[in-house]
Amino acid sequence: MITGTLVEVRLHGGYWSAPAGSDPRVLAPSGGGAAPTRTCPPGRSCGASSARFTAAGPGTVRVTARRTSCGEAMRCPPGQDRFEVTVVVTP
Repeated sequence: MITGTLVEVRLHGGYWSAPAGSDPRVLAPSGGGAAPTRTCPPGRSCGASSARFTAAGPGTVRVTARRTSCGEAMRCPPGQDRFEVTVVVTP
């Protein structure tokens, strides 16, 4: 992507941490947060965790989020407790 591009990461389910970038000089935070849903069946994870970023300068960053629970009192299976994406910003 090029400098100035807006990026939004939205993870569905209420147990994710807010997505965070590894270098704000490359991908600057510009908003986001948790958004609960109005209705949620018992035992389900509802809502979303999101973050918005602006590509601020050239480089490569990782955007990550974690969760320890995948449902009401349910531990996450292996490989489902972490979100990670690599973003490359060009001038």
